[in-house]
Amino acid sequence: MKTVTENIFGMKISRTADQIGQQGREAYWQLGLELDALLNSLALALYEHGPKTSSEITKLTGFSRQREEARLKKLVKSGYATSRPDPEDARRTLFEINPEKAPDMDRALAMMKDFEQVYEDLWQEIGVDMGEAVAKLERALTARPLLARLCEKFPHYVEAQEGRDVA
Repeated sequence: MKTVTENIFGMKISRTADQIGQQGREAYWQLGLELDALLNSLALALYEHGPKTSSEITKLTGFSRQREEARLKKLVKSGYATSRPDPEDARRTLFEINPEKAPDMDRALAMMKDFEQVYEDLWQEIGVDMGEAVAKLERALTARPLLARLCEKFPHYVEAQEGRDVA
């Protein structure tokens, strides 16, 4: 019989995401691409959409601003991105891919297209289209968050939350 911690879904999905990230990093490095694959989605968003502020980037990637700003610093430090004041508003910073790294970014983009085919084969192997399944999961959690689901299934949690400012 499995323990509670062996069944925690968030832990399983986080562990799997980490495994995909690490294997992606290893693939990039072994194939001669210096871009850290953990920064891949951010770098490709900048490469495809041109100069963006951190707020604009979060709209593209769907991640928090804090997370993307930390990753932007790494991308700039690695030489893959540059930053400069926004000419329209000096309070904002624009980030863009370093033009010298365009050949690497072309390779990363081509490799990601190939990885998408690898993922399609993997989905066939496991019998679930994970891209589609995760998109459905995100929509369901947006429509009805976990706390609402927990309270529906176990009404004693409703009582525990009464009187609390849940805003």
